[in-house]
Amino acid sequence: MVLNLDFIKKGPILFIGCHPDDIELGCGGLLNKIKNQYTIFALTLSKNQVNSSNKNLIKEQKKSLDSLGIKNSKNIVADFTTREMFKERQEICDYLWTIKKKINPTCVFVTPNDLHQDHQVCNIEAQRVFRDCTILEYFISRSTFFDKPRIFVELSKTNIDAKIKALKNYKTYKNKNYFYEDSIWTSSKFFGSKSELEYCEVFNPISMIIK
Repeated sequence: MVLNLDFIKKGPILFIGCHPDDIELGCGGLLNKIKNQYTIFALTLSKNQVNSSNKNLIKEQKKSLDSLGIKNSKNIVADFTTREMFKERQEICDYLWTIKKKINPTCVFVTPNDLHQDHQVCNIEAQRVFRDCTILEYFISRSTFFDKPRIFVELSKTNIDAKIKALKNYKTYKNKNYFYEDSIWTSSKFFGSKSELEYCEVFNPISMIIK
């Protein structure tokens, strides 16, 4: 299935990540593709400051998302604890309810229910809160294993270039192999080959609300 967002006629789109970089890694190309078509908010649940080497992450995240069209006024960063979100499930649920009432999104993109414990919590709590919204989980190469992606979003070379440019703002992670340019290109081409597309990002639907 090649995703067309034309059915989203009301309300903004909310992208949720657990950590700085989640949203760009999973949806950076899509964000560049739709940035002028929809009202878009980003929510990151953790500042990921447990490790002192991450002290610049939030500055880097703001620059990264800004380059993809999400300005500071629509870039929300919470302060839950990285790798310990399972201890804060109810607090995260309550916080997501607050965000929902403030933004009233029609469509939510969320971390996958994958190997990372924080992603699992975010995914499940988002399902509890946004059950009346379309919810799509995105793919993060380092931790996600999609046996069979259901939704393929066609991207242009310009979209992928913008994603790579955004991720280059993360100087903290410049030596991580999943940040390498060839890793991003390889992933977009690999999934594209499965759907007769040149480049794409992939998603799985949790719920689809069409009114």
